[in-house]
Amino acid sequence: MLTETLHTQLAQIASHEAITKETPTIDGKQPTLGVAPKSVAELTAVVGELNRTEAATILVGGGTMLGLGAPPRAAEVALCTGNLSAISGYQPADLIVTAEAGVTVAALQETLREHDQMLPLEVPLPDRATIGGAVAANACGPLRYTFGTAKDLVMGMQFVQGDGTLVKSGGEVVKNVAGFGLHKLHVGALGTLGVIATATFKVYPLPKADQTLVFTFPDSEAAFAAAAAMRTHQPAAAVVGNAFAQQCLFSAVRGAYVLFVRFMGEQGAVSRQVRDAQAAGVAAGATAAEVVVEADSEALWQQCVDVGAQGAPADILFQANTVPTELRHVYADLVRAAEPLQGKAGLIADPLNGSLKCGILPASEQEQETHDQNSASAELLSFLQYARAVSQEHGGSLVLQRGSPALKTAFDVWGPSPQGMSIMQNLKQTFDPHYILNPGRFVGDI
Repeated sequence: MLTETLHTQLAQIASHEAITKETPTIDGKQPTLGVAPKSVAELTAVVGELNRTEAATILVGGGTMLGLGAPPRAAEVALCTGNLSAISGYQPADLIVTAEAGVTVAALQETLREHDQMLPLEVPLPDRATIGGAVAANACGPLRYTFGTAKDLVMGMQFVQGDGTLVKSGGEVVKNVAGFGLHKLHVGALGTLGVIATATFKVYPLPKADQTLVFTFPDSEAAFAAAAAMRTHQPAAAVVGNAFAQQCLFSAVRGAYVLFVRFMGEQGAVSRQVRDAQAAGVAAGATAAEVVVEADSEALWQQCVDVGAQGAPADILFQANTVPTELRHVYADLVRAAEPLQGKAGLIADPLNGSLKCGILPASEQEQETHDQNSASAELLSFLQYARAVSQEHGGSLVLQRGSPALKTAFDVWGPSPQGMSIMQNLKQTFDPHYILNPGRFVGDI
């Protein structure tokens, strides 16, 4: 039997403590064997053995984003990077840090804070989310408007290809033009091209001030108009949320819609920005305005990023992206279309970046008893199809980030294959010739 043979082979590479039969279930499939290498050298040897035996391998970091991706074609081994937990290089004066893939985002931020620095990479559940998983999923939040995405922050990387080859790409200086930027290919590739072993990031000084304006508006059109007007005040980030999204954030509803606008920087500059932006928001029709400062401001934005992250598999979460000027139309259409759903839909939009998240909680047991479940499932599927069509109509796309295996079978997680699909398939063949890494989880069945 493959698993027993592989267990024996892996035991010769990694310690017995690194091998387990307790593994997570991914879209209905549970690997029969788990392995957690304790060093980059062990990781390289383990992947080489998995390639030799052509074992279908699911990559696991902190387990916070395992719902992202199509159901795997097969799942024999869970390869966990949690034991790769060293911050292997940090030069505060150069604003550069290198961490192994299993370092949690929170642990890295804590180290950076000791030197008044930060990594502006917003991820859900940072106490569990790992650096490797965040990069592989291209996780980012509203701060990307100011600092960019993981692809902009990653300076270099060590990764193990599917054939067991350890590769180093990039470097530890901001201006590095040597060689190809192969590490950029792994940002958002969901681990299908290789296993991230280490990642090097450029970091930023902590802002002296961090303040957020919280506005309430009677309708989404006014909220989006105000968000557009805020651009002249140079915000760091902004989000718009409907009533149910507010319920998730505050356990209360402040108004029909809220607009959060974040300002970060020097104290004097932020105070001026907040004053001017507050006046602009009231002039745009805000019915209330509140200023949230420092630690409370940071916590509020982490709550926004965390929305939907701890849901059950039966919960639905998707992200739609379009150009910022079109987002208000997509948002308004989806709010209207979600009204008849049995479940409750929370929509949080990022008007500066042109993206929105929609989380749908299933109906209560009492509500389910009074409705036909087949009808409810058809209704939900119809809503998702409509949401994707609306996104595409406005030049965007939609990705289903969480849903049951049955829903993922009925609704394509990634949507239509992008241009250049043949190039992506060629890259997969080159980096992972036996298709062992997260098989079938990425776009185009990669």
